Amino acid sequence: MQDPILIIGASGTIGSAIATKLTDDGCSVILHGATDSKRLKNLASKLKSPMISGDISDQLVTQKCAEKVHKCTENLSGLIFAAAMPFPHKLTLRTEWQIFQQQLDSQLKPFHLIMQHFKTALENREDGARVIVLSTEYLLGTPPIKIAPYLSAKAALTTYAKVLSQELLSSKIRVHIIAPGLIKSPLTGDMPDEYLELLAERMPEKKLTTPEEVANLCAFMMQPDADALYGNIVPISRGTRR
Repeated sequence: MQDPILIIGASGTIGSAIATKLTDDGCSVILHGATDSKRLKNLASKLKSPMISGDISDQLVTQKCAEKVHKCTENLSGLIFAAAMPFPHKLTLRTEWQIFQQQLDSQLKPFHLIMQHFKTALENREDGARVIVLSTEYLLGTPPIKIAPYLSAKAALTTYAKVLSQELLSSKIRVHIIAPGLIKSPLTGDMPDEYLELLAERMPEKKLTTPEEVANLCAFMMQPDADALYGNIVPISRGTRR
């Protein structure tokens, strides 16, 4: 059986869609969530996959999570970083720095810690390993207002992933970056449904990007056929081209 794929943020809207798609395709997955939530437990039960939970912005917690994963497997064929944290949509200068720090601590810091722990499990596989980072299409072109903390954290994460994609290539690890468009999720929880419908109406196809569309792209990018895309931002969006 293929070595499993670790999915960070598997209890989220996109993470759960990715986990479901990969499992449907015959892949083995290990699910991670920030908390031991009912949603994560239900997903693990549905997919018959092992799960771990913990705040991986904490170094000691990350170490414990890594130990649990290593009890399941010595090697990984891939890792998907789909962690996300809701944030208040405010004008930039009306946003407390704490919100910026929370976003950085939910994106850049945990990805750094998790890669430190799992590089050895990913490297030097005969057919290589793939790491996928979930960014955002809003880093391409002019971004919308009131999401500066989120974009700042995603920009830091994306730049980090670009650098890492070069450093890990010699270890047969390809780092991919996917930039989804607007998706209805807990991140849009403070946006009224009417507003989301209005945004969808303004899009060329009059609909939002779906988690399943992102999951389908992730499944492709976990294959050797997508290896030449490493280090590039690959957008997937129903929105206007940027």
